[in-house]
Amino acid sequence: MLKKNAQNKISQNKHLVFPLLSGLLMIAAFPPFEQGYVTWFALMPLIATCLQTTPLRALWAGFIFGLPLHFYVNLYLSHVLFPYLPAYLAVIAMISLVAYISLFSAVFGLFTSLLNRAGKAWFTALAVPSLWLLTEYLRSLSFLAYNVGYLGYTQWNYPLFLNITSIYGYWGLPFLIVFFQTLILLILMNKLQGTGRYALTAVFLIMLLAGLTVPELLPVHKDEEKLSVSLIQGNSHPEHVVDGRQEDVVQLYSNLTEQALADEAEIDLVVWPETVARLDFSEKREHHPSIIKLAEKYEVSVLYGARVREQDLLYNSITLYYKGQEEIPVYHKHRLVPFVEYFPMEQLLNRVLELDLLLGSYSAGEEITVFDLRGVPVGGAICFESYFGDHTRLFAKKESRHLFILTNDAWFGESIGLEQHAQAAAIRAAEMGVGVTQVANSGITISFNHRGEELFRSGKNEAAVFNLPLDLTTRDTLYVLYGDYFPAVWALFLIIVTPLVILRKPVN
Repeated sequence: MLKKNAQNKISQNKHLVFPLLSGLLMIAAFPPFEQGYVTWFALMPLIATCLQTTPLRALWAGFIFGLPLHFYVNLYLSHVLFPYLPAYLAVIAMISLVAYISLFSAVFGLFTSLLNRAGKAWFTALAVPSLWLLTEYLRSLSFLAYNVGYLGYTQWNYPLFLNITSIYGYWGLPFLIVFFQTLILLILMNKLQGTGRYALTAVFLIMLLAGLTVPELLPVHKDEEKLSVSLIQGNSHPEHVVDGRQEDVVQLYSNLTEQALADEAEIDLVVWPETVARLDFSEKREHHPSIIKLAEKYEVSVLYGARVREQDLLYNSITLYYKGQEEIPVYHKHRLVPFVEYFPMEQLLNRVLELDLLLGSYSAGEEITVFDLRGVPVGGAICFESYFGDHTRLFAKKESRHLFILTNDAWFGESIGLEQHAQAAAIRAAEMGVGVTQVANSGITISFNHRGEELFRSGKNEAAVFNLPLDLTTRDTLYVLYGDYFPAVWALFLIIVTPLVILRKPVN
């Protein structure tokens, strides 16, 4: 009797149990487990539930799926929330974030159930991956954009699959992953039969094979010369640039740089991470004196992150110094971290919370700057921006031969936030066909070639220097040329085809 009652309860609540199972399975695809293949079957319980239950239950199914997954992948934020907010506010912030992201999964579940009611299996097979793709895409929009924990990032260490991103952008990965599972489910449920089964299988295989093979036919631009760089990971405390100890940080990085250049004389470029220095450009653009002295002594160029004050505005920036330059090139960060670097009512927020470390005080930049390194164009993006392919591709469009991601990940201790951020750079490299190197204050300094293959990785939370040659080979990609065309195609598919399928009368 007890066994039967238990079975009845599971049966009654399977619209919650199965999605929860999907959410828990998905955790295995993220650090430290890194079992990316799991994503190719882990969503089946969720999708099957949404296809067989009511829209309201499917909405709850999507929400329940998101809770364990998004709590896990975002738990690294507790390293920032709890030290700087009262405990109750930190808990509220964490719950709100997880609930907010899970709402997108809920929307996916709701519309999956609704569109499946049209009764056309071929339409369902294409609509479900389109819905997943578009809910992820919507998450990437507006000032609340937050792309951590995306499905496709779990494929970062499969270079063959990363080819897909050079054709469809990142968006091809989640679409094909969900398409595959939906197709299998519809076949197993006998919903997709005969010609439709073979036609849709062919569509999937054509899209997959095109993504895997077409990139190998695209032009590759090789450069026999390599860029000799020194990457400096100082492991300084992230607050020191804003709490008056900036000179100590600059001195730390200067000492490490001298050590690096003593070990290797033939260095073209020294790269420091995000916000190492503070610069005031209000009256005149000038580099930090210590950086000028260092660069001229060793005759090297220095690319570094700085907190820049200019015309009463505060920017998170990157600048380049080289001997004899006439103008100082500067890139101001475009994609600001919501509620941390940008918030519409920042003065009210900081007054209410009585924070020592001000939130939301940065302004966003507007121009894409490519730095000229003695004839070699290189780009520099900052921290959170590496999660946005539509932004990083703009550097490749301006013919950057390499992209540096300058970041300050020391905020996150030794959590999985470090790995998640580093892995995003692999996706960006494959999308653009350009090598990407992330230089971190702490956390993970890492480099990928133009195919997204990992070349080098540092340890966590260590002060160290890394001298290495960077290959400047690039590859043309459709994503650089056309950007986020893939989500637009499937949005149009749903907009045009959905009314036709719903309104079409069944033929007797």
